[in-house]
Order: sequence, then C-alpha cells, then structure tokens
Amino acid sequence: MSQIVREGFAQFCKRQKAGLLLVGEIQKQEKKDQEALLDVQEKRFERKYNLFYENLDLIMRHKDEIIATPRYANIDAHYLLEGGGCYVGRLCTSRQINIAGTLITFNLKLGTLLKIWETGQFRIACRCGETAVIRRFVGSPLSGGSNASAICPKCKAEIHVKNRSFGKYYFFAAGKLNEDIEMVVKNLIAKWTIAEVEYQKKVAEGNWLDPKIASDFKGDGEVCNLETLLQDLWQKELEEARKA
Repeated sequence: MSQIVREGFAQFCKRQKAGLLLVGEIQKQEKKDQEALLDVQEKRFERKYNLFYENLDLIMRHKDEIIATPRYANIDAHYLLEGGGCYVGRLCTSRQINIAGTLITFNLKLGTLLKIWETGQFRIACRCGETAVIRRFVGSPLSGGSNASAICPKCKAEIHVKNRSFGKYYFFAAGKLNEDIEMVVKNLIAKWTIAEVEYQKKVAEGNWLDPKIASDFKGDGEVCNLETLLQDLWQKELEEARKA
C-alpha cells in the first residue's frame, strides 16, 4: 500500500538548495528553448519577407501560373501580409489547432494572397504606371478609417494609402484564411477516404489482413518553399530568354 509522505517547507527548501530540479525550473527551460526557436523563426521570416518583395516583379509576372499550380499556390505566405486594428487586434494569417495532441498549422497560402491582390481594395496605381499592392494596414472597425502601405513591383516605391474601408481590408483577408483552412480540412478528409477505398480493395483481393488504413494515407508529396519557387521562375525566364 502506498504511503503519502508530507514534506515541510523547511525540508523542501533544503532539497532545493541541494540542487533539486523543480518542475518550475523545467518549465522555465522549455519556455527559454521555445523563445529561442521563435527568435530563429522570426529572423527566417524576415529574410523570406525581404526576399519575396525584392522579387515581387518576378512573382507578379508569373501570378497566373502560381495560382494554377498547387505546388506553388500552397506555399506558406502568412508572413507577407500584415494588418490589425483597435478592438479586433492583429490580423490572423496563421492558426494552430491541437487535435489529439498533434499541432496542425494553417497558414495563408501564396495563391490566396495573390488572389487578394486582384481585388481593388488591395491595389493602387503607382506613378511609374505599374499597379502596387497593399502589404500592411492598420485602422479601426468603429471609425472605418485606415492607413495602409503598398509596394510597387516595378519601381519598388512605397505608397501610403489613406481612408479606405478598414473592414474591407481586415474582414476580407481574415475570411480568406478561413477559406484556406476549409480547403485543407476537406482535402484531408478526401485523402483519408481514398486511403479507406484502397485498403478495402486490398482486403477484397486477400492481400491485406491487418487493419492498417493509415498505411495507404498519403499526402501531396514534398512541400515547395519560396526559395524553390523563385529558383524555378528564374530558370524558366532564363530558358525563355535563350530561345528568344
């Protein structure tokens, strides 16, 4: 039979002084490690942010191709659009959901961002003749006012945009992330359904005895990143220039 040993505060302090590793200390170390990882991630996203907007002209030239190619359209773009306002907080372009102890991250996709930039609310004419796109906005849902910052793909000019509807910025962009989440979940369900069908075929053929449907559960293959996309587009334009 187990026995509960009650320890007084004095004994507890002695054990702590002797080097007792407390749960609190373990938690502090975990928090410290997570903060270090976040710092690395922030620097990584800052680098990718600068890389993307330095090559925005290249991206916009191939906009239709990117949207039409799932491998490119599904690239993470949550760090490329910033926004927020009084009472509603920061624009959410990335969400994490805990399902059965597994963290699933949903990010705004590049194809979705390019579609957002097709709307008049997120575009403005630049003096050079090109169309600039909104990449940052702030405002208030109460007054409806806003201030935004756009960048021109051609001359890289920063354009300040005032007095457009804050709601048409914030709620439209927030809704697009929700659409991306819905798309991913439906895709996940569809792939599990396919795995079930494949498993039943194997069972019917007598080739599969154990209930391991998950072994037929497959994803979309290797994830494409921004750097790979840019390399592909540079290579494509180089080959086209050689043929010309």
